[in-house]
Amino acid sequence: MDYNIFSHSGLRLIDDKFNKRAKLDTGTFCNYECFFCYYIEDLDKVTPIEIIKERAKKLYQCGMREVDLSGGESSVHRDWFEILDYCRDLGFTNISALTNGAKFANIEFCKKSKEHGLTELLFSLHGVNEENHDSMVGRKGAFRRMLKAISNCQEIGIKVRINCTVTDKNASLLHEYVELINKIRPYQLNFLPLNYWEDANRLESQSYEHLSRYIKKAIDTLDENILINVRYIPYCFMEGYEEYVVGIYQHIYDRDDWNIYTYDVEKVEAKEIDTKEYFEVANKKRKHTYTKDKKCFGCKFFFICDGVEKKISQVQDVYPVEGEKIDDVLYFRRGKYPECEYK
Repeated sequence: MDYNIFSHSGLRLIDDKFNKRAKLDTGTFCNYECFFCYYIEDLDKVTPIEIIKERAKKLYQCGMREVDLSGGESSVHRDWFEILDYCRDLGFTNISALTNGAKFANIEFCKKSKEHGLTELLFSLHGVNEENHDSMVGRKGAFRRMLKAISNCQEIGIKVRINCTVTDKNASLLHEYVELINKIRPYQLNFLPLNYWEDANRLESQSYEHLSRYIKKAIDTLDENILINVRYIPYCFMEGYEEYVVGIYQHIYDRDDWNIYTYDVEKVEAKEIDTKEYFEVANKKRKHTYTKDKKCFGCKFFFICDGVEKKISQVQDVYPVEGEKIDDVLYFRRGKYPECEYK
């Protein structure tokens, strides 16, 4: 039997007003060198604005009405303000960007970005102090600039969300990290256990047991008003915290993140998308990235869980949970999306 099959035939498809937010790829050019970067070999490559505009237009034609600018570091693109202008003029109602915060430590840059249409930022804050964060992103002063950038945005009304890539370099410090997050009070915090996409495939494997232990303890002390997501981790490592897990299929319904169907915009048609197409795209993503051990077939999370990344499948054990198989991808997140209906 092929144990790499990730058919969604065992799932009930769910109708929903799908997320209208898309990733707009602005290229891999970046001013930092994070050790876990997917594009570490391409950080000097600049994508022409004409290509970025073509992508933005295609996304809008696909029905997307919110956009996440992502690279690399979008804010250091030489045509940053023109990109914002174009997205706003197309009609995107929410313009966000994933950022290391360096440019936004300048309050005037923040204000000008907002004037050109920027409404939200997703900050990549990975460490609890200068030594920890700066070593992870490869730039001295990065932590200090990050905190200034977040403060600037909150001062002028740019919505703040935060990503935290969890590795063996910061996992044991998450209890201190949470104290910092509770003071910042972002709208959302995403824990991202180390993944191995693109150039990050070169990294040594890290234990889900180790990372999840500290993530769960961190969640226990986070302010209850902060939305929490944990991505890229099997359900069996998050028992008791399943409501926070966002795998490939859960991502379909995540309205605070990019739309999985339009992630590779060059490969999609400019048309209205139905439920079945979303799941087909997610299925392909699962097959490409993840695998499951034979033991997983007896786990109650089998249908809704992505499994283990292929890169670490030979060294990472899994711990199947007995019980009737769950066929609702939002079973644990139903409180967040109570209006979703089955087809």
